[in-house]
Amino acid sequence: MTFTPPSPPPPPIPAGVGSLRPSRFERLLAGFVATVACAAFTIAAVVNPYDDAGRPRTHGTHRQLGLPPCTMLSTVGFPCPSCGMTTSIALVFHGDIPAACRANWAGVLLAAVGVAVAIWLGLVAAGFPRPPRLSAEFTILAFTITGACAALVRYVGVLACSVIFGRS
Repeated sequence: MTFTPPSPPPPPIPAGVGSLRPSRFERLLAGFVATVACAAFTIAAVVNPYDDAGRPRTHGTHRQLGLPPCTMLSTVGFPCPSCGMTTSIALVFHGDIPAACRANWAGVLLAAVGVAVAIWLGLVAAGFPRPPRLSAEFTILAFTITGACAALVRYVGVLACSVIFGRS
């Protein structure tokens, strides 16, 4: 019997290369946010974004959830930055993308990115390795900033159209 020395351990992986297993906190955070997103998507699929005549709404679908009307729209007569967002996302989940874009194109973007984020966070919650720079915290922050910027850009467009063309 001959003795063979053990092979040397592999060299350490430099920081920022390879993949990482998410921490327990990250897995819990990712699981919580993915669950909330799935609940929101389920609600969007259940609410009715169409009026009694079957035409797609442009806003107000959130009223089916017992929420009050838009304060800004009812007091000032001008929509708020998120007006039409619930309706738009509900229309996406009902497969009516053109009507969703008319209601609020930022909602279409948020629905598409939101589904991808929910799937990614579900994988992180399940413990799948992830790239070092794509943590649950970063993903949630990036999604939040994307949503806020999309709503802001859309709102600037609504304001500009209101000033230039006299409509909202």
